[in-house]
This record gives sequence, C-alpha cells and structure tokens, in this order.
Amino acid sequence: MIRKLLDRFYLGETTLEEEQLLQKYFSSARVPEELMPDRDLFRSLEPAGNTIAVPGGLNQKILDVIDQQEKKVVRTRRISIYSLSGLAAGLLVVIALYVGYFSEDQSGLLASQEMTDTYEDPRDAYEEAKRTLAYVSAKLNTGTSELEYVKKASKATADPLKSLSKINKGSKELSLLGQLQRVEEFER
Repeated sequence: MIRKLLDRFYLGETTLEEEQLLQKYFSSARVPEELMPDRDLFRSLEPAGNTIAVPGGLNQKILDVIDQQEKKVVRTRRISIYSLSGLAAGLLVVIALYVGYFSEDQSGLLASQEMTDTYEDPRDAYEEAKRTLAYVSAKLNTGTSELEYVKKASKATADPLKSLSKINKGSKELSLLGQLQRVEEFER
C-alpha cells in the first residue's frame, strides 16, 4: 500500500490526507531499507517547528565583507604606449645599425666606407652630436604628442566605470533587503 501511495505521490496525484499518511509512516522508526531515500525526502519535507532567528547586525556585516572584497584590487601589468614606442624605436636603431654596418651587401651606404673621424676638434663633434640628438628628441616629442588624446580618452572611459561600481553596490544592497524580507515572511 505504501509503495502505491509513493508512486501516486511522485506522479502528483495524492491528496493532502494521503501525504500526511506518508509523512507519518516515514517518521516512524520501522522503514524498510529500500525506502530509506524516500524516508530522507519526507523528513526533509517536515515543517520546521523552530524558526531561526536572524542576528540584528547581519546585514551590516554582509555589506562590510562586500566592501572589503571590492577594495582588494587585482593589479594587472599593463604595457604603456610610451614603453611600447620606446621599444619600437630601439628596435629600429638596432635594425638600422645592422643594415648599415654589418650588411654583406655592398650597396649599403656605410658598409663600403671605412669609418673615419669627420671632425678634427672633439668639441665640434660634441656640439654636432648634441644638436643632432636635440633634433631627434624634438621629433620624438612631436610623435608622442598625439598620444595625449589616447590618455584623455582613457580617463573619460574610467569615470563611467566608477559610477557603474556604485550601481552594482546598490543592487547588491537591494538584493540583501529582498532576502531579509523573505526571511521575515518565512518567520511569520
């Protein structure tokens, strides 16, 4: 008889009285071994006599833990545009030196010439090198000045993301309030 009632219960065809009969049967001590999983199910469906009290400061504790987790910022290593441009410039210098000095090809400008001093006075050579390096520096500065727009664009995108984190925090608080309301309804 219990097996038939169980079959009807799993099909959703039992009445409230039949379910109470099953509940009473499975709360007894004499349950066959093959019906132990069903007994565990019915014991979990028993109405709880004691309600669990929610501590008063639970909401604040949960919010504090969430705030602590948000403060832990994972630092990622980013390659800046400046370091990338410096790397590219250095690579170009190495390639130019290789092509100019060490090339086996005789059509290269510096490969066929022997290196000699072009200035007799070292001070003149120093001044010329200084002037040339200042020229190269000015050209590099004008090349990187366009990157200021990229910096401004990245700042503009960072501000809305900060406000999104505030919205996310607010939605978490609303979710916690909803959960607390469900707990209060459950207690009633």
